[in-house]
Amino acid sequence: MTISHIELLKASVDKLIRVHCRDGETFIGRILSVSADERDVVYDLVSTSRESQYEKADRQPAYLIKFDDIESVDVHEFR
Repeated sequence: MTISHIELLKASVDKLIRVHCRDGETFIGRILSVSADERDVVYDLVSTSRESQYEKADRQPAYLIKFDDIESVDVHEFR
């Protein structure tokens, strides 16, 4: 992940972002926080290419992903 990706994440708190992970997953999440010190992002999951790896629950939890697990990010635009 590049410095520009980190800056995009920081500028996107409370917005939707598409994240491409190193393991091949792509998800759309609402960014809750970005920690440069901890090198991670906390997000609410909106959609994912790997539904089966997430537990189904009435209340949707927030998730955490490390910078090292992110390949790239881009702004999600509704169509």
